[in-house]
Amino acid sequence: MSNIVAFNLASCKAGKTNITKESKWLKEGAHRCQVLSLSNSKDRDGYSGAPYLEYEVVNERGESGRAKFWVVRDTDSPKSAEWKTSTLHEFLVNCGVAVFTDDANAIQEPIGSWVNICFTYEEYMTLKDGQPVKRKAIRYRWSSQDGGKIKYDAKYNKPISPLDEETYIKENSATAINASVEDDGDLPF
Repeated sequence: MSNIVAFNLASCKAGKTNITKESKWLKEGAHRCQVLSLSNSKDRDGYSGAPYLEYEVVNERGESGRAKFWVVRDTDSPKSAEWKTSTLHEFLVNCGVAVFTDDANAIQEPIGSWVNICFTYEEYMTLKDGQPVKRKAIRYRWSSQDGGKIKYDAKYNKPISPLDEETYIKENSATAINASVEDDGDLPF
């Protein structure tokens, strides 16, 4: 009979799951998801924005998504720090995490667990091939324990206002760019 050898799971780090281009991305709504992996802002080459943790998730239909949580910084207001902490804590509890004596372990523990997640969208404008384009970013909003109730409410979506969209298009269209570089030296006034 063979001896059993310990895995030494305490030293195991969860790797980043690479999602292929063929992946379907989940849309806004309530989804039952499995947590696949954890990454953070340090994993992104050239990223210099606000630090975050991001869980890769997949729903029962195989659609992929991400649940992003902003990291508390020493420059955050007490209210902002409290919101960031409580949002992540709620997610971890809903993933089944019960022990919070070590943040690093608690943050890793959700990997492999199932949780209900409500995603909403936020529209924004950007340029693609030099042309203004409206895009939709899917954002983590809240969660509940697997098997619990969760309800999507469209009122939490953030569509871009028609005025903001129109302003962006005017400021970034090819005609607006060309008009801004034309020489006005021949005008009579």
